[in-house]
Amino acid sequence: MDNTQMTLTLASLLGPDQYKAFLGCFSRNTVYRGRMPKEVAGTILTLDGLQDIINTRRLSFPRCRLVRVGKPLNPVEYNARSHSALGEPVMKLIPDRVMKELRDGATLVLDFVEDLSSKVRHIAEAIATEFQEKTGATVFFSTGGTKGFTTHWDDSDTLIFQLSGRKKWDLWTPDFLFPVTENKSRMSPPEGPPAESLILKSNDFLYLPRGHWHAPEPSDSHSLHISFAFRRRNGIDFIKSLLPLLSEHPALRMDIDKQASAEQQDIYILQLQQTIASLVSAENLGHFLKAAGERQFVSETIAFGKFS
Repeated sequence: MDNTQMTLTLASLLGPDQYKAFLGCFSRNTVYRGRMPKEVAGTILTLDGLQDIINTRRLSFPRCRLVRVGKPLNPVEYNARSHSALGEPVMKLIPDRVMKELRDGATLVLDFVEDLSSKVRHIAEAIATEFQEKTGATVFFSTGGTKGFTTHWDDSDTLIFQLSGRKKWDLWTPDFLFPVTENKSRMSPPEGPPAESLILKSNDFLYLPRGHWHAPEPSDSHSLHISFAFRRRNGIDFIKSLLPLLSEHPALRMDIDKQASAEQQDIYILQLQQTIASLVSAENLGHFLKAAGERQFVSETIAFGKFS
């Protein structure tokens, strides 16, 4: 573990005052916009750094993709089959096709950047450790042409760092409490004007809670931003954690009598309810929270310098 990994925290990225204000909004599930200390954005990831990643890594679809107006472009339009130096089949980006699509307004999206950059990984691990949730990083690059995404919401909390250029964000007031992925089919995008519109510039920071409708748009400039997303534990996760315990109870293991009378079904349902109610307890919630809090999010690294 190097010194960067040991000392890097969200507080050091935002500064103490911004960090305190952010935590207040985080606890209330409200949007927060702030500004990082001078030049912090350039230490996270630069355009040159992204260019190096794109040009030197094997990045297959959908991890690396182009999107326009909320829909991914057909990967065959900008990827080609090739071969490695040893003759293995690989898929490679076609540079001139990618550049053309970017000029025509597409947005480049790259997932799991924490596996491609040590600095990004350190930040993701710092955020994961602080909030005790797995955190992933996604980079978005556009040239300022067409919308990359339509109005949508994410099922995770998202910390957005504007690294270069500008991006406009339209935000709407949430109309559905604590949504999860399974709710998406029942939720329609808001029809009225946004509650707030703002433009993120280089070194700006934006926190969007889960379920907050938003629509990022071009702002007459290229834009490079990175988002760190994590999903907080909820009641559904707690209930899922109880599933292994269900097999200990005969009432849940026994076969369902398909020929049971209405009275027998009532008795059966009562047995199930009583058994499940006994499991949904403060003790089991404590076990669940303890296990969640004991997870480790800082990865071991291979350090060749120890051999020198």
